[in-house]
Amino acid sequence: MGLAWLAPVLPLPALLRGVAFLVSALLIPLALVLVPAFWLRHVPHKQTPKPAVFALTVALVAAVVLAIITQQAGDERALEKRGRWTEAVVVEVENRKTDKCTLRTRDGRAISPQLSEGDGCDKELVEPGDELRVLYDPKGAAGPVADMEVDLESGSYRGTIGGLAALVVVTGTWGCVRLNRRDNE
Repeated sequence: MGLAWLAPVLPLPALLRGVAFLVSALLIPLALVLVPAFWLRHVPHKQTPKPAVFALTVALVAAVVLAIITQQAGDERALEKRGRWTEAVVVEVENRKTDKCTLRTRDGRAISPQLSEGDGCDKELVEPGDELRVLYDPKGAAGPVADMEVDLESGSYRGTIGGLAALVVVTGTWGCVRLNRRDNE
């Protein structure tokens, strides 16, 4: 999960940031499911204990949420360290599941990545040609945020991240212990 935080903070190249997020949000939670699933394969005649399944499900969901929140904290930390304010011009507004705005500085440099809906891009409020005051990462590792959306406190995530990490470890361990007890009975 630390990779998801480090990716925008260091900043890693875009390809490595994507890989770090996939490892954190997909492979680690998948391992939480696959390891016990292989254990279950060895004892086909016994019923899987419901508390173990519940514990592993909680661990899986907590691991995915942990990866997402950790990446958010990393983005905020990157903007705190090296973010710059600028008046950006909206070049394009894409209407997908969530709106995305392509931005450029007044002197024509592209701001990467795109401004997301949750950070100030709303197709009903913003259109091409509009100007927005945004905080952006000149290295392009963290997503920009509009002036009205800025509330950077990357340290405020510590309790949430610590709690979710503890939940993943405790429930994952408890679920695996329950499965192991069942195998030994």
